[in-house]
Amino acid sequence: MPFQAQFSFRMANRLRDIDAADRAQLLKVVVYFGPACFVLLGMLWYFMLRQGWISRWVFVALLVLNIPFAILGIFAIHRSVAAASTGLVKTIFAVGDIAPARSYPRQDVLIVQGKYAEAADWFRDHLRIEPGDHEARLRLAHLLEMHLKGHGEAERLYLEIRAAVPPANPRELMRAANGLIDVYRKIGKTGRLRVELARFVARYRGSPLADGAARELKELKDAELTNESPRSPT
Repeated sequence: MPFQAQFSFRMANRLRDIDAADRAQLLKVVVYFGPACFVLLGMLWYFMLRQGWISRWVFVALLVLNIPFAILGIFAIHRSVAAASTGLVKTIFAVGDIAPARSYPRQDVLIVQGKYAEAADWFRDHLRIEPGDHEARLRLAHLLEMHLKGHGEAERLYLEIRAAVPPANPRELMRAANGLIDVYRKIGKTGRLRVELARFVARYRGSPLADGAARELKELKDAELTNESPRSPT
């Protein structure tokens, strides 16, 4: 069978499968809702007749109209269920709302092989071409900090993200702030560390990370006070 014919046959089968599922769902609504709707409407018309709100002729006419009313209700419920299912799937999988994370396959391979300096060079080349790719900037800064002892360059990269125009997204800004705190902690820049911790606490107040930053800031201040306190004479 030619490829085009095979493709058309497969698509036709898939369409029939979709139609069959849709018909099955509609049949369920007919079975469960149709009779119940007809009976409930009939009871409502009978109640109105007993109360004298409608005449016998109107009661009979309404009983006849129960059929189209039930049919309209069946199709309304069927469409509502289908729309709700589609909306739920889109919500769960965030269809079209979340961009896929950037990937750097060549750099990742080099990192796995332990070729950190070469991977860093590839990131630098990438940033020359795409200076607005802050994810690559974060990855490079982390690589420099963790494996190459390039704390100065890592600090510069984190600060570039903070000063970027247009601004980086909130997630990238938080990661850059965390990165700066880690860098200053590792190289012993206590003054800068205190500034970054205070900035983090003020910006992300109420979050668990901000609570941890506040505790560390307090410990630094307490340690500084202890070191500055005059020693008692021996």
